Amino acid sequence: MGDASQILRLGLKRAALTAAGTLGLLGALTSVGPARADDPTNILFVGNSFTHGRYDPALNYNAGAGNAPGNGVVHDLLCPTVPCAGAEGVAPVVPTLANTPGATLQDKLNYLQTHPAAQYSEVGPFGGVAGIFLQFTKEAGLDYNVSLISVSSATLNGYAKNSGSEAGDLPLIENSRYSQVVLQDQSFEPLPSTITVNGQSVPTRGNSAAFRSGVNTLVSGIDAADAAAGKPYAAITLVETPPIAAYGYTSTNPNAPIFGSSTMAAQGGNKAYAPYIGDANPIAAMASDLHGAYESAAAAFVATNPGKSQVNVSLDGDAWVTAINQGLAEQNPFLASEPTGQIDLWDSNPLLACCTTPIGYHPSADGDYLNALTLFGEITGLDPRSLTAEFDASNPLYLNSAAGALGISASVAGELAVAAEDTLRANGPASVPEPASLALFAVGAAGFGWYRRRSA
Repeated sequence: MGDASQILRLGLKRAALTAAGTLGLLGALTSVGPARADDPTNILFVGNSFTHGRYDPALNYNAGAGNAPGNGVVHDLLCPTVPCAGAEGVAPVVPTLANTPGATLQDKLNYLQTHPAAQYSEVGPFGGVAGIFLQFTKEAGLDYNVSLISVSSATLNGYAKNSGSEAGDLPLIENSRYSQVVLQDQSFEPLPSTITVNGQSVPTRGNSAAFRSGVNTLVSGIDAADAAAGKPYAAITLVETPPIAAYGYTSTNPNAPIFGSSTMAAQGGNKAYAPYIGDANPIAAMASDLHGAYESAAAAFVATNPGKSQVNVSLDGDAWVTAINQGLAEQNPFLASEPTGQIDLWDSNPLLACCTTPIGYHPSADGDYLNALTLFGEITGLDPRSLTAEFDASNPLYLNSAAGALGISASVAGELAVAAEDTLRANGPASVPEPASLALFAVGAAGFGWYRRRSA
């Protein structure tokens, strides 16, 4: 999608895959049985807490050990066996109003800050967005074998350097096993080092040079592994992270405090920890900067490495802006009173977020679901709306879906799918099935209302 040739290629890919996926999905719905490839598509997700979900129910969704048999779970390669190494006998810590000492919410947050053992913990194996994506492929009748390498706060440059918390993971990434690889950087690393807000230059925590270096090193290493094995180069998808609400808004809502060490207040007023405050539309502004960073990194690699891996971008952050603009999602999640009926794409429980990043930073289950929808459409070429028929709550297809497992209503899932598909269409040719497949699909689609657009 970085240039005209990539846009054309994406359109052709999405059209062809939509036709094939349509038949597979219809087969699943009519009990004929989904069409499956002879061999599963091996895909590797590489990222951080934005990839593995951070919070339940996404965190451990469809998660399995790295050596788990079959394609029914995400293979967490950093958790070879269950329980994970170093976590044996360790249960997740989940702070609540009931089990956290303190008379007020602020008291409870102060307690958690001074008692790290009481803070929320992430215990693997992880599934997250990779687990939701896997479920989507099952719903669509596709055969994917999904693996995951995910370390909280990891950067692509850290993986490329094989150092720090990412040490030892590089050989797992630069591997010829995978025909598709998904790479997601830290939420702020790709940002420019400074931005302009209301005519003033403001620092960010971005390091665009490190971001590009990480992309180039990892993709080159993956290509080298494929070449050495005599295999085609893997298809690479960079995932644009969603914008961070805590980077653009302050809060006077006592029930939604911006609390934690990675905040402007905790950093002595350092604007780099909330650089978009004061912008007329901070969410759209941050998404635009992330969009530009990911698209330019993808285009630069393709331009300087002709004949090597094609690098596309899944514009997950753009999809959040679409959902906000369509009135589905909140723009500012810190308001005491939000517009009726809007969902929060960000996490909103300050006790769980405590005590590094604040709320309004990581995605909620709705946000993870929207990310996975956009990624599914980008990678497979299929229309995400085909996954989200507005079934009633008792329909077994809904109950067995990712939306059902995550507690997302069928109607909201359908709205999120519209936002994802609208974003995909806005950044490349629409996915259109072959005429024969379109006619067949129309029979099934008419009964389930899959393509009904959201009312204005």
